[in-house]
Amino acid sequence: MKKKVWVVEDDPDIGEVISFLLNDEGYEVSLFPNASLFKEQLSKADADMMVMDVMLPDGNGIDLCHDVKTSGTLKHVPVLMMSANKGLSDLNGYYRADDFIAKPFDIDEFMRKVKRLVS
Repeated sequence: MKKKVWVVEDDPDIGEVISFLLNDEGYEVSLFPNASLFKEQLSKADADMMVMDVMLPDGNGIDLCHDVKTSGTLKHVPVLMMSANKGLSDLNGYYRADDFIAKPFDIDEFMRKVKRLVS
């Protein structure tokens, strides 16, 4: 059975690239372009992993990650945060992400992190 990865990314080009990479490796991808759509589906979350951008048009990935990691049913789901702001990796303890990758990211590094987190 395919592993499911939920991606929260507002940039359509980056979202398309991430979806392509993950689909190409056999993952089932659900792409959310903003925090609102992600939150609407959160109660139905069946993800094996989540990838979240920090900066979103209607919220931020830090708060979304905190919501996931403090939820009784979702706290076990690994979260990979991504941002162009490399300094945010220092805040990892606050938002409880399992890993962080800086944009622009190396494709091989991104896929290594995904594979490690879903295994």
